[in-house]
Amino acid sequence: MMTQRHGLKCVRRGLLLGILLMTQVLTGQEATWFEGLTHPVLDSILGAPSDGVIGERFFNEGDRVKSSDIILALRTDTERVDVARRKVALRLAENELDRLRQLATKTSSVSSERLETADANFQIAAADLELAMARLRDRQVIAPFDGVIADLLEHEVGEGTKVGDPLVRLVNIGKVLLVCNLPAEVGSRVKLGEVLKARVSGFADQVTFDGKVVFVSPIVDAASGLIRIKVELANDVHGIRPGVTGAILIQSKG
Repeated sequence: MMTQRHGLKCVRRGLLLGILLMTQVLTGQEATWFEGLTHPVLDSILGAPSDGVIGERFFNEGDRVKSSDIILALRTDTERVDVARRKVALRLAENELDRLRQLATKTSSVSSERLETADANFQIAAADLELAMARLRDRQVIAPFDGVIADLLEHEVGEGTKVGDPLVRLVNIGKVLLVCNLPAEVGSRVKLGEVLKARVSGFADQVTFDGKVVFVSPIVDAASGLIRIKVELANDVHGIRPGVTGAILIQSKG
């Protein structure tokens, strides 16, 4: 009886193992983790569009800013005076144009040429004001997207700066990119929009995240034979710090 029961248990175990192995083969559960590095989804080094002297900072390192916020400004005394002057010139040109138009409707003493000249003067004054305001904006470092100021780069208030000098590093970490280099035969199977399991340093190995494939390189690196892919991870809650290592899970070809 014991031998018969033991034999029955072995048969059952064998059947169960066979089912599990068959399921694994059919569903492609064999998989490999491929390592990579996390990056901010947006990461920009900002500078002033014109030469000048830093006049004022409106934010500090670690502050959150919104798109179009002025992070810092160069000294703008001359530009502000020019804008004020152009506004006055535009108002005078507009008043003159309105006066001549009203006069033309009541009398025939205003020629069409005089009206055209007044209208042209108004258009020129409007363009001059727009140009002056553009020069004023060029004295400001403006956030191009929502983000966090990661670094204020070695320029203090009162110091001179030139076009191209790095002044602010702005990052958006609401999402992060996990960038991995995969063997060509593996990377060629990854598809845009595909959702992959990912894990990140700083979290327990059993903690995984769903990541969406947002980039698959169209070329294979000739030197290494690798394909670069980018997987986007939501980070509004998890607190993943860009710059740490991570890995994505790729199913074996089945």
